[in-house]
Amino acid sequence: MLKKCWLLFLALLVLGSVQVNAITLKFNGFIADEANLLSPEVENDLNMTLWDLQKKSGADLVVVTLPSLNGKTVEEVALDIGRSYKLGAVGKNNGMVYLTALSERRMRIEQGLGLEDKIPVSTLENIMNKDILPYYKQSNYEKGIRRGTYILAQTVAQAEGVKIKKQGVCPPALSSSGSQSNGGDVPWWAWPIVILGALCSPRRRRFNSSSFGGFGGGGGFGGSGCSGSW
Repeated sequence: MLKKCWLLFLALLVLGSVQVNAITLKFNGFIADEANLLSPEVENDLNMTLWDLQKKSGADLVVVTLPSLNGKTVEEVALDIGRSYKLGAVGKNNGMVYLTALSERRMRIEQGLGLEDKIPVSTLENIMNKDILPYYKQSNYEKGIRRGTYILAQTVAQAEGVKIKKQGVCPPALSSSGSQSNGGDVPWWAWPIVILGALCSPRRRRFNSSSFGGFGGGGGFGGSGCSGSW
């Protein structure tokens, strides 16, 4: 009897530890913008794109911004998010966490076990260094998150063998000097036309959170990804 009581006590301690360490976020669809870096319009566009990715592949790509890591490492927090919210389809474990921590100026791209053999870490590092961090270094977080999310969503879609619809405008890549690269998605002179067209288009869709069924329930994460700072 005493042995059973001790086992029950230890089990409660373990469960309590899990609850303390688990991170709690307020998600709007696939986005938890705790640091308030994104406008509602950008959140909507990204959610529509990520929703299409989930519907076609089962993959959950979540975008999380935090004011602070509260003493934890960016790697620990990203893993905690992936596992706590069970990102990715059951059996496929094709979740991905794109985390930005403002105070520590750290970011992390964490991928689930099902994506590790499909997306090399070098590919994630290339996206981080060429598509995201140049904007972060200018403190232009919204554009960096927009471009990073679109590129990551397309990368996951290609890895899963599907084609997704992108809603909204993907900012161009920046050169090492911080100016727009000639290899960007849209030439500088076309931006007013593109933005006006995106705002006025009758086909612009709104993300309906009631239609979002939640994350897939996979949650298999082993610590594969890349981290960076600015």
